[in-house]
Amino acid sequence: MKKLSKNLLLVVGLMMAGASAGMAQDQGAGSDGIWSLEEAINYARANNLQVKQSKVNRDLAKADLNQSKFSRLPSINGSANHNYSYGTTLNQTIGELRNEQYRSNSFSLNASVPLFMGFQYTNQVKQNTLELQAVEQDILSAQNDITIQLVTSYLNILFAQELIKTSELQRDLTRQQLERTRILFKAGSVAENAILDLESQLATDELNLINAQNQRDISQLQMVQLLNLPKSDNFQIEIPAIPEPDQSPTLVNATDVYEVALQTLPAIKSVDLRVLSASKGVDIARGSYFPRLSLNGGMNTFYNTDNQLLDTDTQPVITGYRPETFGYYDNEGQEAFTLYVPQISSATKDYPFADQFKNNLGKQFGFSLQVPIFNGLQARSNVERAKMQQQTAQINAANARNNLRQTIEQSYVDALAAQRKYVAAKNQVTSAEKNFRNAELRLNNGVINTVDFNVIANTYRSAQSSLIQAKYEYTFKLKVLDFYQGKDLSF
Repeated sequence: MKKLSKNLLLVVGLMMAGASAGMAQDQGAGSDGIWSLEEAINYARANNLQVKQSKVNRDLAKADLNQSKFSRLPSINGSANHNYSYGTTLNQTIGELRNEQYRSNSFSLNASVPLFMGFQYTNQVKQNTLELQAVEQDILSAQNDITIQLVTSYLNILFAQELIKTSELQRDLTRQQLERTRILFKAGSVAENAILDLESQLATDELNLINAQNQRDISQLQMVQLLNLPKSDNFQIEIPAIPEPDQSPTLVNATDVYEVALQTLPAIKSVDLRVLSASKGVDIARGSYFPRLSLNGGMNTFYNTDNQLLDTDTQPVITGYRPETFGYYDNEGQEAFTLYVPQISSATKDYPFADQFKNNLGKQFGFSLQVPIFNGLQARSNVERAKMQQQTAQINAANARNNLRQTIEQSYVDALAAQRKYVAAKNQVTSAEKNFRNAELRLNNGVINTVDFNVIANTYRSAQSSLIQAKYEYTFKLKVLDFYQGKDLSF
C-alpha cells in the first residue's frame, strides 16, 4: 500500500537536510531565508491543512468521549408554566370545574439516574476511547504523508539542480567545441557542416538545460504548495551533501523487516484500534437485549390566584338557612325530620405566592424498569449490523497488513535493483567519459566528424543523467529499508 510505504519515511527527510538548520523565521525558513528539509517538515506538520483537519477530527473524538462519560451522570430538568384561564376551567385547588378567571403558575424539577443500561454506557466509553486513540494515530499518518510528499519534492529539486549543473557543463563544452570548430573552418581544416552539427547540438544542450530548470521550478512550486505558502520566486532550499551510495549494502530479509514495521507504523495501529472499537460496537448493540433500570425523582408545586385564605380577624355572617332532611329508624319504622342549617359567609383574603409555593410542594421518587420484549427485531438488526462493521474493520486490518508486506517486499527488490542500477550507471559513466575525451581529441585533430562526435557526446550525457537518477533512487530505496528496520538514517 502506497500510503503505508510513505508512512515509513518520516525520518528520511530529517536526515537528508545535512547540516543543522538555523533559527526559524515566522514562516519557518532559516535565518538566511533558505528552507532546510527539517524546517519545511516542522512547518508543514503544524500548518498543513490536512494535518489541521486530522487534529479537528481528534478534537471531535475527544468531545464524543467526554459526552459518553457524561451520559452516566444524572439528568436533571426543570420546568415552569404561567397560565391565564378564562371561562369554564378546572380549579386545581378544589378539583372542580368553575366558570371564572384566574392566573396560575406551576413548577417542577425532575431527575433521573441510570442504574443499569445493559452495559451500553460503559462500552460506549470504551469504544470512544479506542476511536480517540485511532484518530491520534491518523494524525501521525497525516504528518507522515505530508512529510513524504515534502521529501519527494525536496529530492526532485536536488535532482533537477544536479541535472542543471550537468546540462550547463555540457552546454559549455559544446560551446567551446563550436568555437574551436569555427576557427578550424576559417583555416579550411573542416567543412561547414561541422559547424552546423555543433550548433544543432548546442541548441539541444540549451533545451536540456531549460527542461532541467523547468523541472526544478515545478518541484519548487509543489513544495511551496505543500507548505501552503504564497508563490515566491525567491524560494530556496538548503543543499545537503549526499554521499555516494554504498557499493555493497547489507540488506535484511524482508520478513524480518515486516515484523519490525508492524510495531511502528501508525497506520497499522490505527486499523487495529478500529477492530477493537468495532468489537465494542457489537457489545453496545447487544446491550439492547437487557432490561433498563433507572432511579427517578422529582419535586413540584403550584400557585393559583383563585386560592383564598379565611380571614380570621372578621366574624362570619349568616346569609340564610338551607333545609336539610335527615332520616332515622325507631320501633315503628323510618322517620324523617328537617333541620334548617344556617348559611355562613366567611371573609377571605389573598393566599400569598410564597406561602402557596411552600405549602403546595410535592415530592416523589421511584424506580423505572423497562424490559425489552419485542421491538420489531430492531435490537437484532442492530447487532447484525455491528457484526458486519466488525468484519469490515477486520478485513481492513488484514488488507493493511497484506499491503504492508507487499510494500516491504517490493521495497527490498527495488533496493537491490537500484543498487545494481547505480553500479552499472557508474561504470557506464566512467567508460562514456573516457570515450568522450578521446572523441574530443580526435575531433580536434580531424580524425572523426561532428556527427560521430555528437553521438559519443550524447551517450556520455545520457550516462551522466542515469547516474544522477540512480544515485537518488538508490539512496532513497536504501533509506526506506533502513527505516523499516529502525536503523539510524544519518549519512
